[in-house]
Amino acid sequence: MKLIDEKGKLFGKINAIDCCVLLLIIALGIGAYVKFGMEKTSNSAAMKPISYSVKIEKVRKVALNNVRVGDTIFDKTSGNPIGTIVAVDSEQATERIKMPNGTIVRGDVENRINLILTVEAEGVVNDSGWFVNKTYELLVGSKKKFITKYFECEGSVNEIF
Repeated sequence: MKLIDEKGKLFGKINAIDCCVLLLIIALGIGAYVKFGMEKTSNSAAMKPISYSVKIEKVRKVALNNVRVGDTIFDKTSGNPIGTIVAVDSEQATERIKMPNGTIVRGDVENRINLILTVEAEGVVNDSGWFVNKTYELLVGSKKKFITKYFECEGSVNEIF
C-alpha cells in the first residue's frame, strides 16, 4: 500500500492537503496555549510580601499632596492593583546642563521634584523574577504608567527589596 495514492489521498482515506491544514491548526492551538494559556507562575506558589520603590521624576510640588500613605497603586495599562503605598519621599529634581565652556553639571529643575514611593504587595518570587499578584512582573528600571485615586503618572521601578 502506497503512502499517497493516485488521487492524492493519504493512506487512501484523507487528502494530503487536508492533513497539512489539520496539523497547522493543531500547531497554532498548542502555540496559543503556551503563549496565552499558561501562567508565568504556579498556582500553588506561596504568596509573600514584596516591597519595591517607584521613582517619578520631575513632577510639580503639588503632586506630593495627591499621593498618600495607604493609597492603592494600580497599573494604568491593565487597571489591576499592584500594591499599597507605605512611604512617600521627595527630592529636588535635577538634570544635566551643558555649560558654555562645554562641561556638564547637574542643576536643579525649578518647581519640580522627584517622588519616591515605597510600595508593598503580595507576590511570588522565583527564578524568573518578582511577580505581584502572580502576574505583574517587576523589573528594575522598567518604565510603567501608575495611577492612584488622585494621581496619574509615569515612573520606573527603582529598587526591589
